[in-house]
Amino acid sequence: LWSRGLGDVYKRQELILNMNNGVKIRAKAAIVVDQVVKKGRSLDRAMDKGNLDKDNIEKSLFMVICYGTIRHYWELQADLNKYISRPIKKKDSVIENLIISGLFQIKYTRIPAHAAVTQTVEASKYLKKQNLSAFVNAVLRKYLRSEESAIKYSHEEAIYNHPQWLLDYFKEDWPDHWQEISKNNNIQAPMWLRVNCKKIETEQYLMAIAESLNKSPKETGYIGDLGCSICLNDPIAVNLLPNFERGFATVQDGAAQIAAQVLLDGRGGKILDACAAPGGKTGHLLEIIDDNSSVTAIDIDPKRTEIINDNLERLGLTANIISANILDTTKWWNSELYDLILLDAPCSSTGVIRRHPDIKHLKRKQDIDNLNVLQSRIIKSLWSLLKPGGHLLYVTCSILKKENDLVIKYFLKNNLDASKKNLLLNNNINDVMLKTEFGYQLLPGTRGMDGFYFSLLEKAAL
Repeated sequence: LWSRGLGDVYKRQELILNMNNGVKIRAKAAIVVDQVVKKGRSLDRAMDKGNLDKDNIEKSLFMVICYGTIRHYWELQADLNKYISRPIKKKDSVIENLIISGLFQIKYTRIPAHAAVTQTVEASKYLKKQNLSAFVNAVLRKYLRSEESAIKYSHEEAIYNHPQWLLDYFKEDWPDHWQEISKNNNIQAPMWLRVNCKKIETEQYLMAIAESLNKSPKETGYIGDLGCSICLNDPIAVNLLPNFERGFATVQDGAAQIAAQVLLDGRGGKILDACAAPGGKTGHLLEIIDDNSSVTAIDIDPKRTEIINDNLERLGLTANIISANILDTTKWWNSELYDLILLDAPCSSTGVIRRHPDIKHLKRKQDIDNLNVLQSRIIKSLWSLLKPGGHLLYVTCSILKKENDLVIKYFLKNNLDASKKNLLLNNNINDVMLKTEFGYQLLPGTRGMDGFYFSLLEKAAL
């Protein structure tokens, strides 16, 4: 009897500890959401600043709440507004976002509703907003008592979980696809790998992952259309990937893997990877170039060029890495022309919203015009560094024409020695890419890949 009683005490203590941990998780998630939505901080940075213990057993729950709330924010805010009589004060915005994150848990997770409500209410006290705990409780319980399935939204932002200015761009640029784009943007992206096929065959690597997980290859993932790509059914920590530290594989979306293959396509020589950080495409180029070719990678951010160094070191590869402003060629260019240039231009990243839902909150309409100007300046500057007969591949992870086709259209109009070329890829990829006037667009979610734009240009030979 004594030992059984002691066991009950331990169980109660464990329950209290788990509950306290759950309260802490929810409070910190609310702070993160508030930082993104109200303060304009990136989701990754806000989560890092959250100071969550590395070994916290509920770290995955923390990430689910943060990402999910940011992803469905407009819809959840509309839900909240149905149950409050007046807007929540600005000084209490963290409580507003705590309630919104509580609504997300009730609506989109398997967490029991009573647990989500109880711990969200307790989180308001953890945030030192005890005076609002009854308010938090009342709103969430009103929502639970409502006809949840009958809720209908009157405006597009809540229906599609995007800001209206971005939806307007989607409608204008992709009138036949904008709803599909919006829907796919709100689905979590899968984890893709690029296998170093010089070290191991793709099928063998998929089997190695499957064996390490005690699963079949089919249960683990599938080989993509590019041959050296694998799409995993469930994400895996990189330290659990077989021989990851020896450079057998790299985490890189399937669409991003198209760039190096398109640029090379039997070509080689002196190659420039512009705006290269964090170095995924740099590493891919180095894995598949011939022995007579070399790669220079440049990025403006010294910290991000260090990441290129670290990634190449893991892969056992070498490139000439430069940290400099790409537009100021007098500071970094040695006057030797390049045979091939890969320009992964700075962009709005609207093709990778599935991975970075905070883009919907952080970008503004005026950013697109500013990016268009910057992209045009960069491609103009790099064109003078390209040999006659050389090729430049313009790439963005955007799906907006102002950053893609319109940049190339303007460039071709003002550079008569430039001509567009077709992408010579395998039929599986060609069949799913949309051919535009000046390039090719892959929309987010197509074959599980991100949204990317490609335009291959050739410089007239002398």
